Amino acid sequence: MPLIDNDLLSIQEARILLEHAEESQGVLEGMGDGLVRGFLQQLRERLLPQAGDLAKQACLESGYGNPEDERALTEWVLTEMLDEVSSQLEVQQIYRDGWTHGVETGLPKGVVVSFLPDWLTVPTLLSQLLCAVKAKTPVIFSARVRTHATCESLMAEVADVAAACHYPLEALGFLHQYSEEGDAWLACQPSVRMVIDSREYERVVASDLGGKDVYHASIGNNPVFVEETADLAHCAEEVVAGKSFCYGMMPGAEQSLVVERAVDEQFRAQLKARGCYFLSDEEAESLAKTLFKPCGKPYRELIGKSAFDMARRAGLVVPESTKVLVVEKPYVSEHSVFSKAKYGPVLSYYVEESWRCACEKCIELILNSGDGNALSIFSRDGEVVRQFVLKKPVGRILVNVGTGMGATGCHSTLPKTLTITGWDNACSSDMGVTYRDFIRRRQVGVGASHGDCGLLKDAGLMDPDEATAPTACESACEKEPDRLEECREKPASESMSNWFSSLLEDVKTY
Repeated sequence: MPLIDNDLLSIQEARILLEHAEESQGVLEGMGDGLVRGFLQQLRERLLPQAGDLAKQACLESGYGNPEDERALTEWVLTEMLDEVSSQLEVQQIYRDGWTHGVETGLPKGVVVSFLPDWLTVPTLLSQLLCAVKAKTPVIFSARVRTHATCESLMAEVADVAAACHYPLEALGFLHQYSEEGDAWLACQPSVRMVIDSREYERVVASDLGGKDVYHASIGNNPVFVEETADLAHCAEEVVAGKSFCYGMMPGAEQSLVVERAVDEQFRAQLKARGCYFLSDEEAESLAKTLFKPCGKPYRELIGKSAFDMARRAGLVVPESTKVLVVEKPYVSEHSVFSKAKYGPVLSYYVEESWRCACEKCIELILNSGDGNALSIFSRDGEVVRQFVLKKPVGRILVNVGTGMGATGCHSTLPKTLTITGWDNACSSDMGVTYRDFIRRRQVGVGASHGDCGLLKDAGLMDPDEATAPTACESACEKEPDRLEECREKPASESMSNWFSSLLEDVKTY
């Protein structure tokens, strides 16, 4: 039997995929917006009925996660997230920027390479695919062996839809001959403009590469602070839902609870009523030895398991209805596995005397791992909210909503995404990779005294006034027509200031 150099075959295929992707850029730029919208709509109609089967196949192949939860997440991507992406401004159009009141145009960023994670692979692939198609930019996906067959069959379905919609197949690449060498070769190529590395367990890209936009996605070490004025029942509901969904593998999933002592006992009762089991010190030690290697890394085969299954493997007796295992700790330690991100339904629990002490504890937790993805605060005190919003080194702050569902935009007003990045990438990725990261902006200006502004309308493919982007204030007030009309009549800076003040007032009276 002849020997086959899989790494060389993988690099060869990667080279061909990249050449085709580069050639497709010109075709995409000349493509009509109607064809793009039609392709996105056909993807929804073709893949939505298959969401359950895709989720089962992915969970069976990878051994991670919950098929029902992954099905629900895939449906969310193909409905709510697709609607949000479809509503974004078209590329290659001239429009007014609602933030600066200037004129801009959006252009495709260039070839995108995405290294998919081993969990939640199907919804992650689809979420990035929607953004790439809308932005008219080529994308190449690569999946590890653990989810390779599922992604391969999914991309075959996508290719069938693309062919029927006359969308260039060369713009939708997938590395069929997987190898680490093939991935590394792709990441280093100068023609690749953007790299998304979602393999948190084993990174493909170690650092920034030659001016590329590189995004390192991760679950993150995300704390939740429960202040004494919080709605404890609502808080417990959000935390348990976020941490148990897909067995704790959601991007931005809660990792630690920091609770003010005044409400400690009441909050424990709320958590226990919703399926949380508090471990003793001995039980916590047994769990740590079972789930984590001596070096602190989790055992790969124990990632994304149910709370009951994890407890059983550790020799612990817990009710079958247990959704989350809770470990109470007195302090944060860089040597403790419970002070870092936990790849399953396990929460650390800290009790602090005051919100100021809790504030410091949250900072310790975030800095202990370096992944400042999200932080959630449950409170009705506007001043406490203000301090957390302004002083925490995280990319996303959630108020009265959990990080597991809030950071992705499921239960919050944040942009919808399944690719959450840490604080280190906050300035370039808006703390999560969304449609805006697949395009590059170009500002447009004319001489103010020559009456040339009308030229921009003539040069654009749509009327700039009709393409005005909504301000953040308008987005926040869209469900309140009276407030929305008032915001539109005010300057952007004033309306934003008033919007934030009203947010704090709403928190006080929640």
